[in-house]
Amino acid sequence: MPRLAALLFLPLVSTLAVAPAQAQETAWTAPACPDGNLLAGKSPSAWQDIRRDLALVTDETVAPEGAMWDAPMAVILDTPASTLTWDLGAVTMVRALAVQADANDTYTVWGSLDGKEFKALGLVDPAVGHGLRTRTINIAGMPARFLRIGEGQGDSFYSISEVAAYCNQPTPFPPTFKVLDAPVATATKTYLDYWNNDATAKWELILAILGALFLWWERRLIAKGAIHVKARLRRILLPVMGVIAFLTFFNFGFWHFPNFVHGWDTFHYYIGSKYFKELHYERLYECVAVADSEEPGLRRRVELRKLTNLRTNLVETTADILAHPERCKQNFTDARWSAFKDDLRYFRTLEAPRRWDDAQTDHGFNGTPVWNILGTTLTNLAPASKTTIYMLDAIDVTLITIMAGLVLWAFGWRVFAVAFIVFATNFPSRWYWIGGSYLRWDWLFWMVTGVCLLKKERPFWAGVTISYAAMLRIFPGFLFVAPLIAAIYHYVKTRQLDGRLKRLFLGAALAVVVLVPISFATSGGPKIYSQFIRNTAKHSETPLTNYMGLRTVLNYRPSESSNHMNTPGMVDPWARWKEARLRSFHEAIPLYIGLVICFLTLVGLAIRGVDPWVMVALSSTVIAFGSELTCYYYAFLIVPALLYERIPRAGEWLMWLTALTQFIGWAPIQKAPAFLQRILPGLRNFSMPTALDEQYTWMSLATLIVFVLIAWDLFALQKAALAPQPVPELAPEPMPEPAVVPAESTVSKRKHKGSRRRR
Repeated sequence: MPRLAALLFLPLVSTLAVAPAQAQETAWTAPACPDGNLLAGKSPSAWQDIRRDLALVTDETVAPEGAMWDAPMAVILDTPASTLTWDLGAVTMVRALAVQADANDTYTVWGSLDGKEFKALGLVDPAVGHGLRTRTINIAGMPARFLRIGEGQGDSFYSISEVAAYCNQPTPFPPTFKVLDAPVATATKTYLDYWNNDATAKWELILAILGALFLWWERRLIAKGAIHVKARLRRILLPVMGVIAFLTFFNFGFWHFPNFVHGWDTFHYYIGSKYFKELHYERLYECVAVADSEEPGLRRRVELRKLTNLRTNLVETTADILAHPERCKQNFTDARWSAFKDDLRYFRTLEAPRRWDDAQTDHGFNGTPVWNILGTTLTNLAPASKTTIYMLDAIDVTLITIMAGLVLWAFGWRVFAVAFIVFATNFPSRWYWIGGSYLRWDWLFWMVTGVCLLKKERPFWAGVTISYAAMLRIFPGFLFVAPLIAAIYHYVKTRQLDGRLKRLFLGAALAVVVLVPISFATSGGPKIYSQFIRNTAKHSETPLTNYMGLRTVLNYRPSESSNHMNTPGMVDPWARWKEARLRSFHEAIPLYIGLVICFLTLVGLAIRGVDPWVMVALSSTVIAFGSELTCYYYAFLIVPALLYERIPRAGEWLMWLTALTQFIGWAPIQKAPAFLQRILPGLRNFSMPTALDEQYTWMSLATLIVFVLIAWDLFALQKAALAPQPVPELAPEPMPEPAVVPAESTVSKRKHKGSRRRR
């Protein structure tokens, strides 16, 4: 028996033997057991990723049960690795804890004798209800000198307002703490309370409606033959609206309210391009995890981090990555690894801890090898810093400004105004998404430049620029669809190639011949194209909630929306939703192919006899039918907006469309008005969707309809222009009236008769 007892107590003895000097003094005595709250008034001895005053957690005051999760008397746990640790001063018996924390999360409580090795004592389980709720934990007597709580699990919004620990459980339990009402915020209001992302969206809705009404008014005046009514006012008003629209896109210089740099997106394209030869398309997040784990205090955060496996686009844990850091580091030299870690230190300062961890669940760096020619060259000029990033992110602003000048040069004020109202008021492509990022609008600049060059009868250079845009983002290649149809039709009809179209395709071919070999040098050789193709195919089979296009519409099933298929408890909460979207599309492939063929037929009929710039501008609408893109790429709506030069109603259609996208994004109708319910009882349960996947499905459908209307309008115009004109029937020539002969004498008449006989 004595030997058995020794074996049972050996782990406790060995643990106490390695405790600090203060703990060793009490290691061979019974743990202390004072009355009252062991943590009352104590400040944490250590903490990680905690926001607000740490003293709030042990001040023995709580919020009303059910108060908002982020009430002022609670601290915010910014990441799943957030913890608070207290030193009790001596090894103390802990038997119970009372914790007020966010109701729908789980928090772990640990104890330690030495402050190094912690053992889980229990869990603070979720509570019934919402907001801050008090829960208790009963522990069967555990000696500890250090107590730790944190590492929340749940909805990623974690908070704790009070922690109390006891050796002797008080009566009543949980004890009665002082309750403080959650005060109304009294902070001084700033412009951000009035002019913010939501406010600008509503302003863009108003601007789109005003633009559409203006064009409708003008069209009505022309139809009535009253073109001179308010002519001077109209000549001034539309350009002014165009300038306002240009400024609206940049939120009038307030950018991201107030940040200019989009840290999340810039991180992907700066780090992804600068270290492309080490990371390629598959290693970005795993190498960031390894680098972060080597930073003091970040290891535990990385252990709890979820990230996207960029080989499969599945969300996974970091366990395997941290077990084999050499798989990442073997691709770096020591100098490049050190530079990589330095750059990441800067980017971590741009985002809150939780947002930095969340960024690792995105979909990586996806620049094409041709994009990387400029992308990797510029990023390798200097290490990441405030000056470097501001200069790089300012390139896009410069390109959009030059693009505005090119539209003015090629089309004039009226088309400029229409195009930029459409561009600035389209909800899916607002500055919010990728504004203030690194070379994310270059493709749009070159697309628009190509149309402008075609308008100015420079087809060769237009081919070069549009081809470059296609090599930057692939889908701009759809701009060649209509010209290709027209070239084939012209050749079949005449056995000759259209001269302007031939020069357009020659310019495109030259761009490919020049730029692709250069991309070999900057991206690691020809093999990089096979990797890029695999990466693109992987993304095409990975549904996203902000995808748009015909495929998005055909994928949609009300019962399979994210509201029904998202499962937060899983490692990848979106796995079931993605599987459902893919299954739905495969079922709809025959319908998809049929609709694409129908639209291409309409485009082919509409472009007969038009100028090449009209072909290319209309061809941009094929993008929505032939590809599924993330919403911000719908900035290409500025290209069909240029058709206002040729199709008067195109501007109206597109402005009503962008107004509708803003309205869908706003989703103000959560219950149909009573009078509508009486007229249509089916609207009784109607409410506008607020889930992203449903909203962008609605926006996609509206966009497709408008594109069909624009193509149909051009078809109708061309049909009328090409129809043989009827030859007007010639009226019969009127018979000449007999001359009036003055009265003559009978003798004279006889003389005339006689003279006629002689002849």
